[in-house]
Order: sequence, then C-alpha cells, then structure tokens
Amino acid sequence: MKAYSLILLGAIATMTACTVDPQAAADRRATLINQVFPSEADRKGVHLAFPIETGMNIVFFPDEVSQRQIDQRMNDYCARIGHPQTKISRPPEPSSATLEDGSKRAATSVWYDCD
Repeated sequence: MKAYSLILLGAIATMTACTVDPQAAADRRATLINQVFPSEADRKGVHLAFPIETGMNIVFFPDEVSQRQIDQRMNDYCARIGHPQTKISRPPEPSSATLEDGSKRAATSVWYDCD
C-alpha cells in the first residue's frame, strides 16, 4: 500500500508540474505575435503566430479576420525576412484556441512556408 501511495503521489506531482498557466501562455503568444507582426493592425484576430525556420503556424479567429487578410500578412512577413515566396504548406483547418481565462474558442489553423 505504501508503494501505491508513493506512485500516486509521484503521478500527481508530475501532472501538477505539467499544468499550463493560461495567462503565462497568453503572454508567450503575445510576445511571438508582436515579433512576427509589429503593426498592431496586423495582430488583430491572431491567436498564435509560431515561426519555425522559414515556416509559420498561424491560428486566427475567422470572425475577426479573413483568410485573405492572413495570407497578405504572411506575404508581408515572408518578404520582410527575405523569403518573398509565400505558400500554404498545410491547408486551413478548424481549430480550438484556449483563451487567458481557460475557455475555448473556435479558430482556424494554417501553416505557411516562406521560400
């Protein structure tokens, strides 16, 4: 029984260490978005802008910004980093975004590549 209690305690401690603070996650997302889109107008409707090498995952709220606007913002970003060819590497798909208060909101995720 003592071994079971220790295993259970260890599992709880591990899960507690993996808990994500929604506000801290929102702060990290805001920092990334600000780096990718310095213009405040370009940040409207974007939940996540996650650069990976010359690619980018964008999660946005389609009720706030259109796919066409996101495409244009990515064209500008790719040109700014010296890779003016922008293509969608994974098509847009429905997603879910976790907000600062822990609630979920419908979003769209799309992957771009700057060549």
